[in-house]
Amino acid sequence: METLMKAAAISQWGGADVFELTRLPVPALEADDILIKVAYAGVNPADWKMRAGHLKSQLPDINPLVLGLDASGVVVATGAEATEFSPGDRVVSGSNLFSAGKPGAYAQYLVVNKNKAARVPDSISLESAATLPIAGITAWQSLFAEGKGTLQPDGQMKVLINGASGGVGSIAVQLAKWAKAEVATTCSSTNLAYVETLGADELIDYKNQDINEAVKRWAPQGLDLILDTVSAGSLKDPFALLKPGGKLVSIATLTHDGDVQADIAEAQARGVNKILAFVDDSRMGEELGQLLELMAAGKLKPPATQVFELEQVKQAHQKLETGHVRGKLLLRLSGEQI
Repeated sequence: METLMKAAAISQWGGADVFELTRLPVPALEADDILIKVAYAGVNPADWKMRAGHLKSQLPDINPLVLGLDASGVVVATGAEATEFSPGDRVVSGSNLFSAGKPGAYAQYLVVNKNKAARVPDSISLESAATLPIAGITAWQSLFAEGKGTLQPDGQMKVLINGASGGVGSIAVQLAKWAKAEVATTCSSTNLAYVETLGADELIDYKNQDINEAVKRWAPQGLDLILDTVSAGSLKDPFALLKPGGKLVSIATLTHDGDVQADIAEAQARGVNKILAFVDDSRMGEELGQLLELMAAGKLKPPATQVFELEQVKQAHQKLETGHVRGKLLLRLSGEQI
């Protein structure tokens, strides 16, 4: 077993150019951990915000710091209490960067708590699996969790996914359709054809159409649920689009959430609900298992992916920071031939 691993790390907050390729000790296992040789690491919107220092008070005091919230790969070792997994298992997982202060996924090896991982069926590639943890769990919880979207599987509800072409949006459209909802989407003209392949019923080009006018034509009685993956004021008066008791679930962006308490109070005054959604990773392994079952059954397609080599981490973050990513960005460590 190697004692050092290749990693992309930062030693200061700043732009994409603060990344350095380095070699660091392979993290030590605790009793309920598994050690994963990483095939692909996810590159998520929260990553550039961490890199820029927006979340430094919540990050471990490690220098250098390895970012990365999720990955796919193969188990190479297990702790004494992680008997659910064995070396050789293909898995997908979140990281322990926030919860336990362990190095993130931008490295050859990743140590995670066993409860954050799920086995990947043989029919699913590790590249496809790597799109699921953060984006998939965010979409799943935002739509279905109590206290969030609470979308009913057979409720014939009308749902708007704002920002449907990104990683979360790509999965959310499909999950809402799986739950038999009617789904309207917003995206740019360059992504309309892609979003249509996900099953959207109504396609709104936010650059060339008035979103509110288009939604009101499509859902004159109002929407049951809006899932806003963009925030940053991208929707004009979203409360006016909801039917009484309807919900606006906004995914926490950490930098563009506005005055949340004021928005919640205004929503209540207008007879609707505003919910700011954060990911709860306490059941991540279980929820990943459900998403993998849907993918294996052909009911959930992986989002479009753009794969960068670890050495291209700066370019991946520059692309990420534009806010115009179709599907999911990944870093390739060992790839499929792990």
